[in-house]
Amino acid sequence: MKKITAVILITLASLFIVSCSLFSKAPVKHYYQIYYSPKEGTARTIPATVRIKSFEEDKIYRRHNLVYRKSFEEMFYYNTHFWASRPADMLTDIVANHIAKKNMFSEVIVSMDKRPKYVITGRLLALDEILSGEQHYARVGVTFELRDYDSNTVIVAHSFEERKEVAGKEPVYVVRAMGEIIDSQIEQFIEKIYASIPEEE
Repeated sequence: MKKITAVILITLASLFIVSCSLFSKAPVKHYYQIYYSPKEGTARTIPATVRIKSFEEDKIYRRHNLVYRKSFEEMFYYNTHFWASRPADMLTDIVANHIAKKNMFSEVIVSMDKRPKYVITGRLLALDEILSGEQHYARVGVTFELRDYDSNTVIVAHSFEERKEVAGKEPVYVVRAMGEIIDSQIEQFIEKIYASIPEEE
């Protein structure tokens, strides 16, 4: 009798575990990309080919997880919120799209299909959410460089680290603010390039 009771209890326990696993839902994963639409057109087109070289990034941003901080000494990775692509690759594509849409250079390339006159590259230094009490901030830090391809000389360098407060607490609002920061900073980088490359007669 004791053996039968034990078997029944084990069977019921097994059925309970199976039913829990069937009805429990896995956490929903969310994937993000930084998106904005840069303004088309420009004051002039520089008659040269520019290559947008793949950006580098600090090691902590090599994961797809979105990052948030409560202090500069402590950081966390979201378990259900991810970038749709590696952050440095995403930033490379953003810059290439922005420069191309501006019609700033006669040709924009990403791979070495031909010999460029200029190369744009950079490094991602910060891409995270800052939590400070009830306030939420998007933080972005990047270094952009325009180099002469033949001499590898830096013609223009533009570095920034900017915070922008967001109203909503969901990560999507932080991602949207990151796009606004990047849009503004690329425009500043573009202005520096025009100031450094004189218009040809």
